[in-house]
Amino acid sequence: DGATSVDNTPCLVRGHFGEATLRTLRRVVKLQKKLVKSTADINFLTTCIMYNLHPKMARFKLHKSSASKTPLAQRFRTNLLRSEIKFHQRRIRTLKEQIATLETSLLASVTWLFRIRIRAFIKKEIDNFILSCQTVHRRKLTNLGLSISHERNSAAIFNDTDIKFSDKEIELLSMGLNHGVFPSSLDLKEIRAAFEDLFTQLAPHFETRNHLLKFKNCLINCYNDYVGNYFHSKRTNYHFSDEVHTVIKSIQDKMKLHNLVIVKADKGQTVVIMYKTVYVEKMHVILNDRSKFVEVEKEETLTYLSRFQSFLYRNFKSILSESEYKEIYPSASSIPVMYGLPKIHKTGSPLRPILSMVGCYNHAFAQWIGCQLSELRQSKHMCKDSFSLEFLRDAKLNNKYFVSYDVVSLLTNI
Repeated sequence: DGATSVDNTPCLVRGHFGEATLRTLRRVVKLQKKLVKSTADINFLTTCIMYNLHPKMARFKLHKSSASKTPLAQRFRTNLLRSEIKFHQRRIRTLKEQIATLETSLLASVTWLFRIRIRAFIKKEIDNFILSCQTVHRRKLTNLGLSISHERNSAAIFNDTDIKFSDKEIELLSMGLNHGVFPSSLDLKEIRAAFEDLFTQLAPHFETRNHLLKFKNCLINCYNDYVGNYFHSKRTNYHFSDEVHTVIKSIQDKMKLHNLVIVKADKGQTVVIMYKTVYVEKMHVILNDRSKFVEVEKEETLTYLSRFQSFLYRNFKSILSESEYKEIYPSASSIPVMYGLPKIHKTGSPLRPILSMVGCYNHAFAQWIGCQLSELRQSKHMCKDSFSLEFLRDAKLNNKYFVSYDVVSLLTNI
């Protein structure tokens, strides 16, 4: 059984590689859980600050009850929560360093077949722990007076149409666009064909027949685990009920009847429902701006592909290894696809244009260049989020002002 094969990984690790390797595996899982816990605590504390909630750690007795409602007491509670967030941020950085070191040591001490099994075991353990943390924090927020279901349904869905959706439909949509629907059946022929195609593509990269056979056995085990996990989940009633599939069919019918589209918002994971005609009209407004886009008479992807191949041959063939050169050298190219993400935090919900270059002739080269320049982007003068600017709260500006600027249509103006 696929699920059992993952669960007995610690026993197999002990039998093949000894107690020391098993202790390292246990240590990695423990640190990963601490990392998840700190991340969940940050989300919980941020929610408390956002909704002005007072968790137990921020409650304290004063000389009289009315004093606890003063602005001074509220600022103290908020600062207390912010300091806790800073602590967890420092802890996360330390945990990531420790995990990286231990994982390197662990994976170096086992065979590459066991690396796949160990990663699957760690992922399963962490996924279960994430669900546990989410349940605990959801209960805490509910006890503090925050309705999680209402918050999720109202904040996770932005309906920009006049079409009404039922509670069941809203509940399903609020799970987000990354929420996968468990299939009611599997096409085993298609799955086998996909694994065989993967083997055919990667087979030429193995130098010896022994390594090729090991890879083949690994794919066979992955296929068996995939199919076995599906039927195990189906036996334990993990799959979606017929009622949920009925709700999905109802949403699809409404989209087709009223000509709707469902897209992700520009900020966060909010699901946005729009009329397709409005979406297309807003995209046309962006594309018709002749200062940003120019209409071409004919499609010249193959011409650009040929030029780019010549550019790579002249400038990189002699300085890169054969494997690196093959990685960035394109053999074909697709036309880039543009789509828009609605900015629901702005009036009129304008679209942010996104040009997807996946499959384009220079996509692999751009990714390679990004990896080479990644170290140059690490700087103390850069910040990832607003928590990185907490030091400004105590800064003395001496009657000066700290301001931030937002560039309109940054990428299309470069």
